[in-house]
Amino acid sequence: MKTYTLTIIVNETTGELVSLEETIDVDETPIAINASELVMESIQNAGLVAELLMCHPGECVGEA
Repeated sequence: MKTYTLTIIVNETTGELVSLEETIDVDETPIAINASELVMESIQNAGLVAELLMCHPGECVGEA
């Protein structure tokens, strides 16, 4: 999900625009595989870990 924030600062006396700032925050859901130990072991033994994560290049993957 992306959150866009636009901050506008105006001088109330002159009506002049002092600053205009846009920020974009990206909230990403961590990648997780919820499975039993047996299933995870089977995935690893079958060499499918890379296949499962191939669509997420550059992500940091660890063991919980």
